[in-house]
Formats: sequence, structure tokens, C-alpha cells
Amino acid sequence: MKIRRSLHFISREKEWQLIQELLINIDRSNFDPKDTVILMVSPDYSASVSMILSHAWSVKGEILPIIAVYVPYPDEDYRPFEERFISQYAEIAKYKKIICVEAGIIRGGNWTWLLNAILNFKYSREDIILVTLCENVHSKLKSDYVGEYYNDLEEELTFYYESFNKHWEVR
Repeated sequence: MKIRRSLHFISREKEWQLIQELLINIDRSNFDPKDTVILMVSPDYSASVSMILSHAWSVKGEILPIIAVYVPYPDEDYRPFEERFISQYAEIAKYKKIICVEAGIIRGGNWTWLLNAILNFKYSREDIILVTLCENVHSKLKSDYVGEYYNDLEEELTFYYESFNKHWEVR
């Protein structure tokens, strides 16, 4: 019998609060839509936060462009997703600065392969900003900006819009 952890529940109001805190804490002074792109990592979870940050970081009426990056669930192999991401290189290479945005970082595996792929595109770590609303304190790769930390051993991260997803059953 599987013991259920308590929920680390992110309500719509909490999501909004965390986004506002990120907007306050992230220095956007060198973001320019001509050379800065947002990678919306896991669009099924990160679309809202990516869109809001992109609009908030507008410069002279031009929002930061957004490119969707699909990542695997825990029961899927990351390599086809990595290959798909690498095929987007021509679009990503137009920009000097990359802001990766994810709603929740649980284990850090997707952050790890994504960051390695971007670094292989000849970007330096200083050109990349990792942003997340929520991050597990045990994540193997740490984000640069985190709205809130939680402990995945004790709590299950759940957003208000989620419903049952069979891919999370393998945890």
C-alpha cells in the first residue's frame, strides 16, 4: 500500500503571489526582446508563468519571445525530448540570453539535460537563467530564482489546475 504524502498545494492566488515575487527579485535591466528569449519548459505546467513574465519584462512595448520546450514525465525517456529540443537550435541561436521558466522542479533531471544541451550550443552559464515557481529542496540541479521551496519527501507538489495524470504514478 502506497502512503500518500501531504500536498504542497499551489492555488491560483499562491501562483500569482509567487510570480509577483519573481518579478521583484529578478533583475530585468539587461533583458531585451531582440536578444533575450524565454524557454517555456513543460508548457502544460509553465504556460501561465512564462506568459506573465514575458509581458511584464516588455521593453518599449515588445514582449520577450517565448519558445516552448517539451520535457518527459518520470516514466518517459528524455532522449527523444532532447533531440526535439536540439532541433530547435536555429530558433534559439538568434538570442544571446536564455531564460528557462518552469512551474515546478521536482528532481532536477529535466533541468540537467536541458542546461547541458544549451551549454553544448556554445552558450556560457552566465547567459542562462533558470527560473521556477516551486523547487524541491532535494533537486539535483538548483535554479537561479525560486519562488518557493518544498520538500518532496514530505509533500507532493500540486497546482490548482492539475487532474489525475497516469505519468506521475511511477514515482
